[in-house]
Amino acid sequence: MKKLLCLAIPLLVAGCTSAWIANPSPSTRNLVNDLRLEGFECNARGSYIECVQAEPMRNKQAAKCSAGHGCVEQPDILVFNRYRIQQPESGIPTLKHDLIEKVDTSGQGASTQQK
Repeated sequence: MKKLLCLAIPLLVAGCTSAWIANPSPSTRNLVNDLRLEGFECNARGSYIECVQAEPMRNKQAAKCSAGHGCVEQPDILVFNRYRIQQPESGIPTLKHDLIEKVDTSGQGASTQQK
């Protein structure tokens, strides 16, 4: 019985907290629309909406140099802004901002050189 309650409570809470996502306040709706216009991709994630920048900023890395191999350029770090939007009872959205950093594995931002 305890296991059933442990499984049911998160589902009930998730169902209640995500209800606002289907019917957000005008402030929340406008915020999400503004982020989409600025190039963010927004998706519902349980109890919040996550908006991630579609086109990252490139953070160039310094080349690593040694006497034996010369200088080898390092891959760029791709930096994405991410916002997590929640809507409390007041209807005024709350924002949490953070950055996602990924190493550019496409090879577009760096090339290997030996001198």
